[in-house]
Amino acid sequence: MRNIFKSLLVVLITVTALIATGCKKKASSELNTAKKIRVMGNAGYFPIVIGDKKGFFKEEFGDSVSLEFNHHMNGGAAAMEAMTAGEIDFAILGDMPVIQSKGNGLDVVVLSSLFISKDGYHLVAAKDSGIHSIEDMKGKKIAVMTASTNHKLLLKYLEAKNLTVDDIDLVPLKTKDQLAAFVGKNVDAAVTQIPASTKIIEQTGAYIVVNADDYDTIQTLITGSGKFLKENPEYGVKFMRAVIKADKWARENLDEALKIIAEEDGDSPVSTEQLYWDTRTFHYDLGDDEVKAVQDTIDYLNQQGTLTAKLDAKTFCDASYLKKARGL
Repeated sequence: MRNIFKSLLVVLITVTALIATGCKKKASSELNTAKKIRVMGNAGYFPIVIGDKKGFFKEEFGDSVSLEFNHHMNGGAAAMEAMTAGEIDFAILGDMPVIQSKGNGLDVVVLSSLFISKDGYHLVAAKDSGIHSIEDMKGKKIAVMTASTNHKLLLKYLEAKNLTVDDIDLVPLKTKDQLAAFVGKNVDAAVTQIPASTKIIEQTGAYIVVNADDYDTIQTLITGSGKFLKENPEYGVKFMRAVIKADKWARENLDEALKIIAEEDGDSPVSTEQLYWDTRTFHYDLGDDEVKAVQDTIDYLNQQGTLTAKLDAKTFCDASYLKKARGL
């Protein structure tokens, strides 16, 4: 009887193991099966645009996967709304809307940094505004795209001089609409960035008052839908591998890359795109410094009361995709 019991126990364990193995194999075989990848970013995001136009993403994903790129994102908040709705799989944007969306329950994952910048973002004042310092913003109409990296920079400016948003007349304006506001003399200044600021300066006689240096480190991130990445983990690796390849090509063929970006940016002058490139440090990392910068934004938003969730950047910054893309 004891031998029979042992035999039955062995059989039961074996069958259970086979079932578990079969389930595991089945689950594994269902991964990385998405047939479409949707990406949202901006025309100035060199490796994303170059990766699209020169076929580096296609090279990675092959003909069985269709790729849809929107290089004219209408603000980071809009990108996060699209990801929340399941309309895009990857988005490239500043950290503030990423954090706000994470705080609101979106399963978003940071895969890597795209660039950092200090002199590409600034306070630009209208020609006759009388604004020559941060303190001069008091009582003035200041345009900014809310829930954006620029919005955080505006708050940093004010805080540095013991001012608050109550001391200014804040005008919520998307970056693309700020030039018209300057032309119509509807604002006194804007916290914005190149190339939008370049057009404002050239067409209205506006001028830069101060950049982000000493006030904030502007960081743009490459993010993905957590749900999509769980179902297609290898696609996160392929995506980052294509970005790295495109970046290498852009550096080796910068003149051609600038022309491609200028064309995508609505036939913008190549000189403007050169300025954009020169005022950003494109790099792909997600180490202690990058994660710390994300946490700094979280802590700042908590202090401001605009974010109530107590987030830990380490829980949604995942460097594994980037490491695998580099063969590490």
